[in-house]
Amino acid sequence: MAGYDLSEGSFRKKHLTEDELWSIFSAMFSNKAVHDTSYKFGFFKSILDSLYNADDNLILTFDQLFYKFTEIYWNLILKYHLRQKAKTKNDRKTALERILMDSLEKQEIIRDVSFEALSDEVKLRICHKVKMKCKENVVGALFRDSSDTLYSFSKRTERIQLNPEVYTFLTKHKKILEKMNYFEWAKFLEKVNADTSTKNLLNNLDTITLRNDLSYYRRILFEEFEERKCFYCGRELKEGKIHVDHFIPWSFIKDDNIWNLVLACPDCNLKKSDKLPPDNYMENLIIRNGIFIENSKLQRKGFTFYKEQKLRYIYYWAKYNGYNEIWMPGKRGHLFESVQ
Repeated sequence: MAGYDLSEGSFRKKHLTEDELWSIFSAMFSNKAVHDTSYKFGFFKSILDSLYNADDNLILTFDQLFYKFTEIYWNLILKYHLRQKAKTKNDRKTALERILMDSLEKQEIIRDVSFEALSDEVKLRICHKVKMKCKENVVGALFRDSSDTLYSFSKRTERIQLNPEVYTFLTKHKKILEKMNYFEWAKFLEKVNADTSTKNLLNNLDTITLRNDLSYYRRILFEEFEERKCFYCGRELKEGKIHVDHFIPWSFIKDDNIWNLVLACPDCNLKKSDKLPPDNYMENLIIRNGIFIENSKLQRKGFTFYKEQKLRYIYYWAKYNGYNEIWMPGKRGHLFESVQ
């Protein structure tokens, strides 16, 4: 049975060497795999971007994945105007394109508005429509293209469960797999958009998931938890000159989780850029997160998938994936004396 026809599937419980896994993923990206639309590339990116939000059983819900999926395609379709399948005689669009364009026509959304600027109600409504339409083909198709090894899935319960061996492989080689996916995705889009400018397409794919406005987290950290010193150098923070920094770079983790966010002075934030701080700062972050978890004011949903050991693993995986230039901040003051 073709993958897209499957209503459920279980990953093969067989030990796979790294060479075997590389072979499977190489085949998944090769010309032998059928790509009628770009959906499988987008769904694989949704999985990569959601790796660190999987629960203890490595389960990701369709709601989680198709929220990312919708966010990814927002710019590709509405900003860059790229078709997601080859042009047909009647120029019929993909279901995803029709959903977004229909929302435009009904004035639910405005073309130039960013995805993050939409109201939660509109976001969830559009994401639900995308999930209900796109889950029918893409989930089973990617499952079969990965030789039934990437995950188990059920369309009835609307979730996938990642294969533990593959999860380790994905986290270990995340950046390489991401680039492989981008390269084949760009080739596909160039082929089906022959009459459209696809200049800098690889760069566009790398930036389609944009950083969100972090002012909400700045308020929580500064006002509710009274973090009044730069996490890195200890310098007193002044209102109007407070930056929110992703401790593990956003370009690796591709998500805004409060357990990975710290307040920093402009100097430290700009100098740190896309680098990791020394691992002793990770231990400081673990201490801070422990204080947050014990604090009754904390909205615990920000820590739903947080574990100390997971943070240590992600730090290690980031280094393994090439974030090995360690930035050393200048120390001033003490980090935790004003945390309540």
